Amino acid sequence: MQELFDRAAIADVIARLASTQDGRDWAAQRLLLADVVRLDLSEHLGDEPRDLSADELVAMCEAVIGGFAVTHHATSNIRPTVDGDVAVVLAHVVAYHHLPTAPGVADFCTMRGHWKVNLRRTRDAWLVEGWKIVRSGPLEGFASLYQLAAQVHDRPADVE
Repeated sequence: MQELFDRAAIADVIARLASTQDGRDWAAQRLLLADVVRLDLSEHLGDEPRDLSADELVAMCEAVIGGFAVTHHATSNIRPTVDGDVAVVLAHVVAYHHLPTAPGVADFCTMRGHWKVNLRRTRDAWLVEGWKIVRSGPLEGFASLYQLAAQVHDRPADVE
């Protein structure tokens, strides 16, 4: 029975990891994270894996995701493997990002792939200790939209 409870709790963490980004609920996102998280974007954006404090990771998500007008992260096929107080989860992800751009320039970027999330059970919750984002194909739309979103951090007033 504990395995079923663990699987449900872990699936909830994955769902909340996606929904906190789309809802820009950074305080709720922080509650999902261990004090240090290994972030690996090497198979998504080419960035080297690195250890970030939870506050640094939340600030990074806010700086990039907060720059988009709209995001939608859909997770599916959540497959946790639990071994005592640690778990590894694979989840398919389709992430849509929208930012108004200049006329004639695509205003969206969609990523398809999966998340590999490492979690550790604490007394109160399962917390994310590792988050690897793996893209399974090319970005659809305007690939540089991530960089634009990080630069604007909110919707530019002069773009309709």
